Amino acid sequence: MANEKMKPQSPEEIARAAQEAALEQMRAMMGSIPGMPDMGDMQAQIMAQMQAAVPDLAEIQAQQAAMGTLGGVDAAAVAEAARQNMAQAAATMQAMQGGSLEKELREANAAALAWLGEDDGWEIKHAATCRLTAEQRRLLAFAAPLLVYNDEAVDTVESEVLPETYRAQLQSWWNITDRDSTLGIVQWLLHEGHHADADAALTLMRGGQPDAGDPEEKAEDVQLIAEFMIENGYCTTETLPRTVIAWDLVRIANLGRWALHAGYLSEEEMWQVMQVAADTAREHFVSWEEYGRSFAMGRGVWHGDEEDCQTAWEIVTTLLEEETSPWQQIPWNA
Repeated sequence: MANEKMKPQSPEEIARAAQEAALEQMRAMMGSIPGMPDMGDMQAQIMAQMQAAVPDLAEIQAQQAAMGTLGGVDAAAVAEAARQNMAQAAATMQAMQGGSLEKELREANAAALAWLGEDDGWEIKHAATCRLTAEQRRLLAFAAPLLVYNDEAVDTVESEVLPETYRAQLQSWWNITDRDSTLGIVQWLLHEGHHADADAALTLMRGGQPDAGDPEEKAEDVQLIAEFMIENGYCTTETLPRTVIAWDLVRIANLGRWALHAGYLSEEEMWQVMQVAADTAREHFVSWEEYGRSFAMGRGVWHGDEEDCQTAWEIVTTLLEEETSPWQQIPWNA
């Protein structure tokens, strides 16, 4: 048939056929991208460079033509492999642009963890011997979400982490290097932290007028996480947190302990910092459930990340439901 493409016979024709198949796929993927070079020009440049680099190319090609293959590889296989590779690249690029690739990777990771038996939920750990008083256990309970997240016991302030590790982390996170900078961050978390702008957005969303914070700074993240929590049954429109200050209060309670191990606070000062977190929490919430829901929303709003919110809610649910949880054993108003 006159219009039917002939199968390539010479090595040069075989190479060109493979290149044409690849170029056709590349044009489909990148032809609409501004600034991309013309594929035909690239092909011509590559062939010219090959000719310059291998002066005896024509002779080599003639020898390969006599064998009927390109370097001993079947011509049809070369062309088909090129087409398949480019098709796979196109599919991957499309998946990345559409966001489906990330979702597929997350699902695959979750499935792998389940298969390995590593998706058993969050564990509430306890010290072999609890040396805390009842009041100290109550104060430490306000730090519980991050203690569970970090796989640490909820009834001891002891730690196996080296002091220099705490010092390095505190400096990296908050530029904390001593007692004064520690207490400065406690005040910042208490009065602004990551909750001030989010709370302003929550107030505006309910039709009120915020008296502090910048509602526009976190409006999009607040809307995203609020819808996520309601859609997934974490709360209703009525029980949606009015403040996410618990996210900062949980961190204050943990900061006191971290600063103790870094050598920046005494043990007495650590308990005083935790007392500040506990007292402030009682001013804003009436139960561990409200406190936990505020923490989960605050963590999600922090980076506008639904997965962060989900992780935090899983931890909160564990603390609310497990019999060994301090939130089960210690009344909110104890």
